[in-house]
Amino acid sequence: MRATSSIAFVALALACQGPPQRADEVADQGTRPSATVQQQPACEPEPLQVELASFCEFDLGVPPIELPKVSWTAATYHPLATRVITVDGRGVTDPEGSGTVSIEDWLEQPPRRIPEPGELVFAIAADLPATTVAELQRGLAAAGRKQVRYLVHVADPRPIPQPRDPTMLADMRSALPSDANERVVFVAKAVQRQAESCPPLAGVFPQLTQVGPGDRCAKLGELAGKAIAECGCRDLEPIMTLLYTLTIGFDVPPGRAAAVPVELDPGSPVTPAAGATWGELAATSLSSAELHRLWIEGS
Repeated sequence: MRATSSIAFVALALACQGPPQRADEVADQGTRPSATVQQQPACEPEPLQVELASFCEFDLGVPPIELPKVSWTAATYHPLATRVITVDGRGVTDPEGSGTVSIEDWLEQPPRRIPEPGELVFAIAADLPATTVAELQRGLAAAGRKQVRYLVHVADPRPIPQPRDPTMLADMRSALPSDANERVVFVAKAVQRQAESCPPLAGVFPQLTQVGPGDRCAKLGELAGKAIAECGCRDLEPIMTLLYTLTIGFDVPPGRAAAVPVELDPGSPVTPAAGATWGELAATSLSSAELHRLWIEGS
């Protein structure tokens, strides 16, 4: 699920629930979550907004697998226009399908129309044999597909954003429902609980439905930073961790991703060395956001 979609779904889920009680009302009932109010100069909206904005450089559609690592000569992140199809040693996992199947079975009975308009994005594990990717390319071309995008991890010295509370993130991940809709409700309820001690936070989400999908993550960072500071940074660690799950997800990204466009052109064949992996081939073939021509020969 894309971050913008996740934010929108949680906003709608929160809209269906009653407004949170004011923090003083919760305290009167003796049910305010235990928290330490940080009334310090550091509790300002600007640094929080900068931290939250850094989350928007990542996308929930990027799976937590080891992608090829490549040198890079362009912008380091390209938002995805469709959900990502994962290919690893187990087979193909298509978010529009059910479970993981072999490449052969996916090509024979794809859950989507393969030559669909728009982007088709594959996250292919770096350790997968290059010849396996050749099999995938041949099947896509035979079905009428002329272009795809491959996800790679790009060289970038900037640190990866980390959750404020890794233990909380791990606990939430272990408790996640398997159903996608139930996951949205799960996160929405967690946000609602935190909003009980910081009511301005709940007011952030209805405003997100008033901006376009591409602007929601940035708007969330802007408004949430102000709301958290308005509450004196109460429950700062859990709130920032929740916002991490909404934008990045429940796994710390192993790198910064780019979606490289590749034309499936048999006129530009590449014969990988015996035993070469997809990661090794991609590292020498993909280096920018420009359209690449890459047709892998091999059985």
